Amino acid sequence: MREEIYNFWHMCDSAFPLNVIMSGISYCDKNYRIERHGEELYSFEYIIDGNGVLEINSQTLYPQKNDVYILTPNSDHLYYSSEDHPWTKIWIVFKGDLAEYLFKRYLPADTYIIKDCNILSYMNEIINISSARDKSYSELIDEVSVMLLKIVLHVKNHLEHKMLSAAEQIKLCLDVNIENRLDMNDVSTQLGYSKNYIIKLFRETYGITPYAYFRKHKIELAKQYLLNTHLNINEISVKLNFADQHYFSSTFRAVVGISPSEYRRGKNKTASQTIPSSSNSC
Repeated sequence: MREEIYNFWHMCDSAFPLNVIMSGISYCDKNYRIERHGEELYSFEYIIDGNGVLEINSQTLYPQKNDVYILTPNSDHLYYSSEDHPWTKIWIVFKGDLAEYLFKRYLPADTYIIKDCNILSYMNEIINISSARDKSYSELIDEVSVMLLKIVLHVKNHLEHKMLSAAEQIKLCLDVNIENRLDMNDVSTQLGYSKNYIIKLFRETYGITPYAYFRKHKIELAKQYLLNTHLNINEISVKLNFADQHYFSSTFRAVVGISPSEYRRGKNKTASQTIPSSSNSC
């Protein structure tokens, strides 16, 4: 059995809305077995590979590859790996008012396992944050809080849309990441489908490639920022995670036919021309 563990229990401060107790990766063996009773802790544990058993509050569950299981405060729980195919899992243990709020606001009560819910990219980022040597505990808490919110929302959306087709799952992934920098490798990692399968299925279903769809809708969002905010071109470029302002402008021109500046000037001119003059009012 081998584990990579990052321990922060000695840094916990009740003044923080969230405290991270531990995070890590466990390469379990047949002897792996954890039992707790009534502790004030939350935990997300994502199964990278393998099988095992979770007994929690009179439920017996069988987390396996690509599943998430959740441990909640005051629960009686016991979990252990199978003998023939033990878990490899990545996990975080935490507590605090923010954790309580997120769980009560977004997740159904008494939900302890989410099947086929890939949160590996978020969990890997938590491990990266945990292992950084140049961060204060306060900085770590801020960054982990953001990742936990993303996990909770991902799990919530997964539970609400678990009946979506594969094509609909791909579209949802593109839509919720519209302000982010995203490529097909990211989508493949999040959904567990191959990149070629994603491109083929999406084109067959929607008549457009995922890349073209994502670019088109990102530019539609850029139009809204140009029309309805005072953000300059570079700020919009940064907000939408383009590589730089030049790439944003060239992409915008390729989709719309004019530059972002020309689009903003043209729409503002049209709007001003439609405002009636007050000097001749009756």
